[in-house]
Amino acid sequence: MRTFDILFLVALGLVALILWFEGSEHAAGAATPTAREAGIMATGGSFALPQLDLPPGLRVDPATGLLMGITLPTIEGVDGLSWELLRTYEYRPGLEGMPSDIQKLDGKKVVMIGFLMTLFQYDDIKDFHLVASHWSCCYGVPPGLDGAVRVTLGAGQEGLPNTIKPIRVVGTLRVKEVKEEESDIVWAIYSMDDAEAIILDY
Repeated sequence: MRTFDILFLVALGLVALILWFEGSEHAAGAATPTAREAGIMATGGSFALPQLDLPPGLRVDPATGLLMGITLPTIEGVDGLSWELLRTYEYRPGLEGMPSDIQKLDGKKVVMIGFLMTLFQYDDIKDFHLVASHWSCCYGVPPGLDGAVRVTLGAGQEGLPNTIKPIRVVGTLRVKEVKEEESDIVWAIYSMDDAEAIILDY
């Protein structure tokens, strides 16, 4: 038997095994949901998300996966910036139609609370996206440009571990398109320079 024929039969067997496995999960009924169904139920139903270790007062919205109950600290000379405000703007090229409430924060020091989404580093992280929802394989929602802030920690700041706990970030907000160097792909429309970040432990 040719090598190609053997590989084809192995692949066919794997496909059949996957289809049988998925069918047996659905046949078991609602009492035995698949991993994906469990994740959907966790964000759209009433299940808790034990993966997230949240401080008292913070919770995840079961319908959207967004972090709720955020009380931003009062810091002199620093503006509290909510996800609700950032998400009032739906991205258009050139930041057309950017609300004045967001524009006026450009260049000002702000404080936000959200989750860390690593970009290039997996330890001692100093460059990351702060997001409103801890997007994962089974729950949460992709942040989109309106739900993510590119954060660069200031010189001398200690990098963060890759954590699923909420973090508080203080830094200078920039409202501008950040593009990939070799293309016109927009990576971010909100960013924070010279930032400080701490994990919200309790």
